[in-house]
Amino acid sequence: MNTDVKCKEVGENSIYWQPINQSNQSYKNVMHSWKINFFAFKEEDLSSGAEGLRPPQIGAIHAGLGYEKSDHNESATIVMPTGTGKTETILSLVVAGKFPLTLVIVPSDALRTQIKNKFLNLGLLRKLELVDNKFENPHVATITHGVKRLQEIDELLSSNVIIATPSVFSNFSASCLTTLLNACTHLIVDEAHHIAAKTWINIKTHFLDKKVFQFTATPFRSDGIRVEGRIIFDYSLKKAQLDGYFQEIDFHSVKEFTQEKSDKAISEKAIKLLREDISLGFDHMVMARASSIKRAKEIFKLYESETDLYPVLINSQTKNSKTKLEAIKNGSHKIIVCVDMLGEGFDLANLKISAMHDVHKSINITLQFIGRFTRTNNKLGNAKFIANIANTEVSKELAKLYVEDSDWNNIISEVSLNKIKDEKMYQEFKEKFSESTNIFNLGLVPNMSTTIYRLASKSWNPQNIFSLGEKHFKIFEHTVNDENDTIIFSTKTYVPVGWTKSKELFDEIWDLYVLYYDKENNLLFFHTSNKGTLNRYIVKSIANEAIQVRGEPIFRALYGLRRLRLQNVGLNKNKKGVRYTMHTGRDIAEQIPDIEAQRAVKSNIFGKGFENGEETSIGCSYKGKVWAMDSDSIDKWFTWCKNVGKKILDESIDPNHVLKTAMRNITLSSFPNIPIISIDWPVELLRKNQEAIIIGNTDWSEKLINCELSSNLLPTPDGKEISIYLCTPENRSEINFLLNNDEVKFESLDNLCIQFGKTSMFLNDFFAEHPPTLLLVDTSYIEGDQYYYPNEQYAYLYDKNKIKIWDWTGVDISTESQKAQKIRSSIQYNTIEKIKGSYDLVFDDDGSGEIADIVAIKNDNDRVLYIDFFHLKYCSKNKEGLANPGARVDDVYQVAGQAAKSIKWINDVDKLISRLIYRESQRLAKDELSRIDKGDLEYLFYLQKVAKLAYYEFNMTIIQPAISKSKISDEQLIILGNAETYINEITGIKLNVISSA
Repeated sequence: MNTDVKCKEVGENSIYWQPINQSNQSYKNVMHSWKINFFAFKEEDLSSGAEGLRPPQIGAIHAGLGYEKSDHNESATIVMPTGTGKTETILSLVVAGKFPLTLVIVPSDALRTQIKNKFLNLGLLRKLELVDNKFENPHVATITHGVKRLQEIDELLSSNVIIATPSVFSNFSASCLTTLLNACTHLIVDEAHHIAAKTWINIKTHFLDKKVFQFTATPFRSDGIRVEGRIIFDYSLKKAQLDGYFQEIDFHSVKEFTQEKSDKAISEKAIKLLREDISLGFDHMVMARASSIKRAKEIFKLYESETDLYPVLINSQTKNSKTKLEAIKNGSHKIIVCVDMLGEGFDLANLKISAMHDVHKSINITLQFIGRFTRTNNKLGNAKFIANIANTEVSKELAKLYVEDSDWNNIISEVSLNKIKDEKMYQEFKEKFSESTNIFNLGLVPNMSTTIYRLASKSWNPQNIFSLGEKHFKIFEHTVNDENDTIIFSTKTYVPVGWTKSKELFDEIWDLYVLYYDKENNLLFFHTSNKGTLNRYIVKSIANEAIQVRGEPIFRALYGLRRLRLQNVGLNKNKKGVRYTMHTGRDIAEQIPDIEAQRAVKSNIFGKGFENGEETSIGCSYKGKVWAMDSDSIDKWFTWCKNVGKKILDESIDPNHVLKTAMRNITLSSFPNIPIISIDWPVELLRKNQEAIIIGNTDWSEKLINCELSSNLLPTPDGKEISIYLCTPENRSEINFLLNNDEVKFESLDNLCIQFGKTSMFLNDFFAEHPPTLLLVDTSYIEGDQYYYPNEQYAYLYDKNKIKIWDWTGVDISTESQKAQKIRSSIQYNTIEKIKGSYDLVFDDDGSGEIADIVAIKNDNDRVLYIDFFHLKYCSKNKEGLANPGARVDDVYQVAGQAAKSIKWINDVDKLISRLIYRESQRLAKDELSRIDKGDLEYLFYLQKVAKLAYYEFNMTIIQPAISKSKISDEQLIILGNAETYINEITGIKLNVISSA
């Protein structure tokens, strides 16, 4: 046996040989020794104590060698959980497969050094006698810097194995990179969940006709991009646990509702567990994980007093970090505070206790992190994880981890199994496509757009595209599924640049094409990113009898959108000198009569509205195109197309009727004399973190989450001004909303400012650019100087028979809120007493910035959350000081507006519950009675976790004892009916009303 070890490192300007012993064996002789000798596939036998390869290693090696001999061109992915012997599997695959020149890509310097050291002496392969003395050690090269000279590449190629991180290749010259990658016969990628990085993809393009093996414990990414390749071997996490390669996990929870208390509780628990383990003879360490350097410094203060445990803080800014890392490896420090882990590939079996001050929010990172602590060792105890379960925001898949008494061993194996199952199902989907290529791994997110054709099945010949492509463009990736109803391909064309007459300069254009033939309805859906004239030749080639759906039927796609708001309308008119006109804003409404009278033909229409309770958009062109302002995955595109096709084939839909029901809009010169029932912040603010936005002036300030807008019922008599009030728990400030010579103007009488982080501006200026939304009683609304109203006047009377009557005996119906004092005679107190038997949590949310006066939640076995909003209003007293129910319109306006305003909370349950938690924390901070009248804060946190996995249903109820059902007027019923219509069109929720007799 030749025991000489040879390694070379490529530096910035030269190659440095670092032989351990002098060797006369060339890299060719090394390969010859591998070829003529036999690799011993010895498997361990725990019952007899025989050493050898572990079952996951044996399985992975055989799967890899089998794939090596196959004709598959896809990358092969091997899934092995942390601790199952991945590195030795890589070594065995290279040697047993007799790979001539292998490039091994690793994500970090630490992993590069680690795998280099194992390759130099073939690691455990010799100890386990998998190779004998006749096998020569490989020539190993590691690349640490870029290479610019081909001479260095020539010397580098006199190796058997080359190890590098992907980043170094960005500093290679193009010729050096191409020469190196073309010479390598195999590519092995470690930690393949990083594979989508641009540099890595560039590397892999040189291995399209060579074998590529990817190793990972998590074959999925947190950014949603697929890890390209076919899973050829999967050793499940559950199997690794059963076989003893994955250490048992003990989860220790703490339950604190503030970060300061949470950090203190986690550190105390971690220190206690560490001292207990040390007393039992275990050489364990604690790693305290923080999300940022700032957080790490704060957390370190909680550990630094434990001097006998030698706590250390290490991050990217740490000086002499290499020295500290060596000290950590040598066991000099028992407590390590760091940001994330200590780098990919840093493995230390003694790390057994994880103090998770900040948890990871994605699945793959969490599983990788957990794997660092679960390596098995007979001299070490179980892995221990500590986390706060009271306030943890994680993905739905991980929510089950952070529940009291959760079994991490079962949960993480279930999470891993489900994710890998999803990846396999996606691969099964891909496998239904013949000639499948890299196209599915490009993270395709096509725009929701299509042209539609009627088609006879005999004219559908998708394979014809390839003969057309040879003449007009170059097809790079393509695939046709087994059902022969879908073809996907990408093309590259060269287009002359517009700024020169030179015929030597071209733009390189890449385009995607997706064609789906719905055989059941004989419709062909055609999508492309190419806006050129080539598309009709493609359709004609593939389906020569296809007839494009054009004209009026296309506009049926607009059907079903509630509160449709047209934004652009293009018309063809038969007027002298005017053939085509485009209309926006108030101009749209003026064109509708021409369309209805057929004096104009619809050319293109785009609008936004609500469908199935969700906001959506749709655009239609007379020439046959349908589109939406969205992009999504290929499978979502199929679903969208089927929905559009169903509408277009529906002969009962009148395209002109769609426009009759659309919202119209005009530019205001004066405000309409219609009562305002609610006013809300512009959507630009509602999308932001309302706790991080501050409104105020030199005298006071308040978080946006505690601010609410209200207004007078009607504008001033001249229709030029509306008074808006900004209300906080402590202040009320007036803002005038003015129309001055058709100009919108806001005047804050208290010089209010709005602050986003370090940016501050006057609220007047912000509203001028992003005006609030005023909802009027007839469901029309105002944004700035734009007035949006339904074409058909809403006069929907609320069904009087649906109104329920409550007995208000003993209740002061002139007192609405129970306040913090829990006023027993109030409407709110008595409502809570009536309903709380039907719910698991009842929350008093009354006050500025409320969701509703009462929010009640019923939990159905953690599967469904029934969330009900109750909006209350008092009955005002007459001159005699009596509160008598009747038919007063004013008693309905405000409570109907509150109901309409609350729909903004329905689309984000997590945000809704977070809001309740915040409101309760504020109340408790004042040492006042809890807002929670049934349940407690701990249960509210629990519901927040349930909401991540459960379905939910909403209900909305107006409770107004001032309304008399027997005396109710049509005007009151219209207000309630219009509010119900508005709420139902946007959310699909019905409105309930409770009144007096």
